[in-house]
Amino acid sequence: MRQPPPCDSADESADPTPRPQAAEIMTRLYERLLARLGNRGLPDPGQPPDAQAMAHIRAAARRFTIHAEQCLIALMSEDHDQLVMQSADVLSELMRTWVVCGVEPEDIWIELDRRTRMGNLLLALNTAERASVAPALRRRPWKIRTTKLP
Repeated sequence: MRQPPPCDSADESADPTPRPQAAEIMTRLYERLLARLGNRGLPDPGQPPDAQAMAHIRAAARRFTIHAEQCLIALMSEDHDQLVMQSADVLSELMRTWVVCGVEPEDIWIELDRRTRMGNLLLALNTAERASVAPALRRRPWKIRTTKLP
């Protein structure tokens, strides 16, 4: 797989404008999509989407699926440039789907943070138990020891 070109400190000093961070770019993209779609893309809370809204949702989901498939093809063929291009398309379509479905990005980030914290907690608990007990006495609660149902 082709690696991205190395960052040169000389190149960074030649360009005095700072590059925007990923969070800024994602926020700007979401706000632009929201402004472009206006209220026509947002479903009313608690109301099922009408036929036109469902058509928007299906179209956004179809475009997302196509770009995700192309992204995986680029990954499998180890084409770095295509992978970058298709990944950008996947993120754009995903955000367009969020706008059409009325999903706030903050909800997504909260869920990702919750999952990360839970994973770290489970890893810490598992590591602490395993480190303090002799190898012969270690319990593995996730391992099934019987076929009897409770």
